[in-house]
Amino acid sequence: MISALQTLIARNVQSAHNAVVSITQVHSGSTWNVIPDSAWLEGTVRTFNQDTRELIERRFRQVLAGIAAAFDTDIILDWQPGPPSVNNTAKWVDFALAHGEGSGFEARRVEASPIGEDFAFYQQKLPGAFIMIGSGGPYALHHPQFRVDDRALFPTAHYLSQLAVQALRTLSEEILRKDKIA
Repeated sequence: MISALQTLIARNVQSAHNAVVSITQVHSGSTWNVIPDSAWLEGTVRTFNQDTRELIERRFRQVLAGIAAAFDTDIILDWQPGPPSVNNTAKWVDFALAHGEGSGFEARRVEASPIGEDFAFYQQKLPGAFIMIGSGGPYALHHPQFRVDDRALFPTAHYLSQLAVQALRTLSEEILRKDKIA
């Protein structure tokens, strides 16, 4: 079943529409010598757009129905869509980069990544930029040995607070300009 679900991306999603299916948990049984009567799997689906996400859900349901029929069993899919894709606005990315460099950070633009982040719900309402700040450690965010270097906390808080002040100033100026034109 896991292999069938993982194969969905290669067979159904255009390569330009990147998507990731990760089955991250498999649970079944409680001892080595008894065939369990149930199992459950859990994971994530990450996409860059809603159409691809809906396609994957539809194909999940079709594949699981086929597996259930082939093995004369029941499969229940509890699809939790999670947050939408993070879609940064170029204006606010440039704004954050400019202020990051001005704050002494090594600011750089990174390639889009299909991250699952609640911030995306805000981006459905307002344009914005999701900012990732590293602390210089040897391990990536979801690595089991990841640790934040406490020395990064104060400079990060300072940068984000200054960024918020500058963003509010910029937005206020834009509103005032629009009012003068109207």
